[in-house]
Amino acid sequence: MFPTIVAVRNDRVVAIVSTPRIEATMSAATSLAVGVDPQALVVAAEARVDDQPALTYAVMTRERSARWVLQEVKESGEEVRFAVPVDGGEPTGQGAGTLRLLAEAMAQRPVDVTTVALTNRGGTFGEETFLPPEQGRVVIDAGTMTTLHERVAQINGQALYVARSPESARLALAAGLPRTCLLGGEPTSA
Repeated sequence: MFPTIVAVRNDRVVAIVSTPRIEATMSAATSLAVGVDPQALVVAAEARVDDQPALTYAVMTRERSARWVLQEVKESGEEVRFAVPVDGGEPTGQGAGTLRLLAEAMAQRPVDVTTVALTNRGGTFGEETFLPPEQGRVVIDAGTMTTLHERVAQINGQALYVARSPESARLALAAGLPRTCLLGGEPTSA
């Protein structure tokens, strides 16, 4: 598993950036915090605990509340089981640096979704010159993810956007999001 950063907004995953190098993955933190306006950023990476495989998660909220979580991985033949995530204690070394970088990113002001202008109108009298905020949000998300995709694709990284609906998926693609970055947008049945 490559080191991965996940942006969570409205209690759902919105964006994911994963690269072979932790430094490159972490370089996406500020772009995600400013462009995607997440409630939280989560960095997931492989680790070893008592010489056993594990996953670590560094979680930073917009209020800069931090959490370090550890999840053991049990391998038995071809079967892999994940233990219940537990408090990882106080991070040291690279873990502390990860939380510091996430806190700095989340301290940045996100882009204002009410300032996304329409491209097909001149804004003449009586016409709206800006997109509604929910559409502006998708356009800003698409622009952010396109930029991150261009940056990480050069090193075999991946930037993914999880659309909340088919309409959001279509709008993101129309705003320039590469199709390879799009996940979701399909109706689900529960």
